[in-house]
Amino acid sequence: MKTKKQKRFIVAMLVFTMVIMYGIVPSVPIVNAVDSLTNAKDTISDSDRGAVATHTFNFTTQSTTASGGVWRVIYPAGFTGVGGGSETCGYGGSYFGAASTSGQIIECIATAQVTGATSSQIIVTGVTNPNPGSATSYAIIIEKYSDEVASGGTLEERVEVRVAILDDVWMTARVSSSLTFTVTGTTTPTLNNGIVCQNPVGTTASTTPFGTLTAGVPVTICQDLSVTSNASDGYTVTVEQSAELTNDGLDTINSFNNSPDGTGSTTAVAWTSPLNLLDQKHTYGHMGLTSDDADLHSYGTGYNNFSTGNFVGLSDTNPMPVMHHTGPSLGTTPNIGYTTIAYRAEIGSLQEAGDYETQITYICTPIY
Repeated sequence: MKTKKQKRFIVAMLVFTMVIMYGIVPSVPIVNAVDSLTNAKDTISDSDRGAVATHTFNFTTQSTTASGGVWRVIYPAGFTGVGGGSETCGYGGSYFGAASTSGQIIECIATAQVTGATSSQIIVTGVTNPNPGSATSYAIIIEKYSDEVASGGTLEERVEVRVAILDDVWMTARVSSSLTFTVTGTTTPTLNNGIVCQNPVGTTASTTPFGTLTAGVPVTICQDLSVTSNASDGYTVTVEQSAELTNDGLDTINSFNNSPDGTGSTTAVAWTSPLNLLDQKHTYGHMGLTSDDADLHSYGTGYNNFSTGNFVGLSDTNPMPVMHHTGPSLGTTPNIGYTTIAYRAEIGSLQEAGDYETQITYICTPIY
């Protein structure tokens, strides 16, 4: 296959031979090098059928563009909205004024001479692709004229580029939801909010024993909570109790703060000792909790501010938020996927004797 340079060499040799043979030079055709635009391409922003796209044309001229010379882009039928967007005629941000459009043709007119071979660019926005029944390629023409065509300009250089219009490819993937929620006993940690866990007996994943309580001496025990999840909107962990701490005689250690049965305070406040008022059983002793999850207090109603070591009580009906995050978590970072819960109990001298127990339940609710 002959290259463009080889073709031009053959033409030059032919002219030289005719001069030798006839002593004359044949007349020069109007079009000097129609196909001499090189490195030409149209980079289209969206090749989907019927999509509105931006076309970035790059090409290299082989000769000087005179002041008043024209670069042209000619769209075939099927492309609509030509001239409805914006057009930029590029050569270092200068040398060209505003582009003009007539039908399917966009023209860039040089306002100054662009000397020699030039790497050039024309950007056209807002053109709507054809909507063929199947994948189809379309030829778009780029031309260089010596002057405006209407003024008799000569076609000097030309090239044909193509774009393919076809359906987009839908790429899909599925990620399965994941959730791991663990509760573990602790030794003797100090929470981020300053509460110290004493754990005189020791906690486990399923037991939280206060041991033997002494009037006027608060006891604090703890558990660690860990959440690993890929829930996009995070999760909330709540805790609730089945009833007040109750003995065989149905006496109760009530919920903080000196609250009647089943009505623990849901507003976090500093720890206070039970009032121990005679014949007011709900004041004989109480149990409350706190969390060192600093993420909690920023998220509105129902989320308490435990950051200063405040405590709340539990009721029989309302789960208490103790842990929260707004995105995926790995289960190891404090305030994101890891926290410690502290439970504190204190009795007065009037608290009835007996063995007390209740059941607490943690619920982790991820939001996908």
